Amino acid sequence: MSEKVRLASVGLGRWARVLARGAQRGDVIDLVSCYSRDEQKRQAFQDEFGIGRAAASYEELLADPEVEGVLITTPNDTHRDLVVQALEAGKAAYTDKPIAHTLEHGVAIVEAAERSGVPFAVGHSARRLAGSREMKRWIDDGRIGDVSMAEANFSNERGLELTPEHWRSYPDKTPGGVMIQLGVHHADNLQFLLGPARSATAHARKLYTAAHVPDVVMSLVEFESGALGYIGAGWASPGIYTINLQGTKANLRYDLDFTHWDEGHLADDYSELRSQAHGQSEREVVELQRTDMFREQLEEFALAIRGEATVEVGPREALRALAVVHAAIASSERGGQAVELAEVIEAAGAGAAV
Repeated sequence: MSEKVRLASVGLGRWARVLARGAQRGDVIDLVSCYSRDEQKRQAFQDEFGIGRAAASYEELLADPEVEGVLITTPNDTHRDLVVQALEAGKAAYTDKPIAHTLEHGVAIVEAAERSGVPFAVGHSARRLAGSREMKRWIDDGRIGDVSMAEANFSNERGLELTPEHWRSYPDKTPGGVMIQLGVHHADNLQFLLGPARSATAHARKLYTAAHVPDVVMSLVEFESGALGYIGAGWASPGIYTINLQGTKANLRYDLDFTHWDEGHLADDYSELRSQAHGQSEREVVELQRTDMFREQLEEFALAIRGEATVEVGPREALRALAVVHAAIASSERGGQAVELAEVIEAAGAGAAV
């Protein structure tokens, strides 16, 4: 690659800064512009990251010939319009997870991405953590044997911070509450590890937050392989991030200290993977190969723009993760009845999109 890939940040809140730091840890990406409706946010973002200019409107940003792609970190319900507009303008687009708040919006993004032929990526970066990558290697090379059960939990206290002014407080913008914000990570992780999901059974409750969405969800996911997986997500406790796999040859236990989640290049220093084979009385520490989940995903997206890489989590993969979320929502509404992913996918007109 002769020169850095020129990208622009859209939506300049906390997560835009996390991604900007990840992009600037490498030498692949040059952040050349940014956009927010708030002029003060634009100026602050420029000052913090040394960005030479900002756009006063999204249309102005997309008309900038120097911008090759956009990094979108706006509320979930805005993803469709911003992504489709970028793709139709010939700009590559990256959006943070989930791909959208509804499957219908997700389908529209899938169709726009495939129609445009322009690179599009979704920020399911958690599958790039060292523990996830190593568990996948154990599955692929047979060291763990056949996996029958997976247990995953992603919870934190951020639901307790929600106020009526915050978009995450409302079901029309955040359907499923904590499930679409945190559980969707494991909906992607477990399908990355175990293959496509078939159905979800779930119970969701709103217990301790001021929001109008669930702050605790427990979901049982059946995979097409026959394996079963548990996804827990909570918004009213100290942070926890775990994945456990039970195989016919060995078990794997992964634990990450959530307080370092935003520091993708340091997260592996605060995580541990242990294995236990049949007959072992102790769980052995598994050596992990360091990753930088945010930097790696953004650089893959950037290199895809130049035709030098392939996006790992594109629209179809992201839509499957969102389908698990919406199957879980439907199951809880039906008192815990199992809901097939095919049902919610077809209801959204997404049959041909996954």
